[in-house]
Amino acid sequence: MHGMPTLLLLVEDDPLVRGTLAEGLADAGFEVLEAEDAEAGLELLASRPDIELLLTDINLPGADGFSLACEARRQRPELPIVYTSGRHRHAEAERAVPGAPFLPKPFTIAHACTTLEGAMHWRC
Repeated sequence: MHGMPTLLLLVEDDPLVRGTLAEGLADAGFEVLEAEDAEAGLELLASRPDIELLLTDINLPGADGFSLACEARRQRPELPIVYTSGRHRHAEAERAVPGAPFLPKPFTIAHACTTLEGAMHWRC
């Protein structure tokens, strides 16, 4: 990646997974903001208009990743979103926002970067 790092919002409820993933993505050139649930993720989206990309786990406490993504897209229609999960093998098409790829866990940082960079080319 070149120029300024892409500001990524990572929403993951497992602190070990979140920390490891945030560190790997930062090493890969992303600037990473972390949230432990949908509510915290939406607060960051509201306060940080410079967030360029959302990576969310589907299984979150309270509102799930699908609800988070729908609200994020309502607020910011052009926001690229990537879903991830270790429980689901794909994102349910009827619940997923358009253009949001799915990244099954476990994955490598290289695979995550490829998926995230691909999502950034999506536009409504």
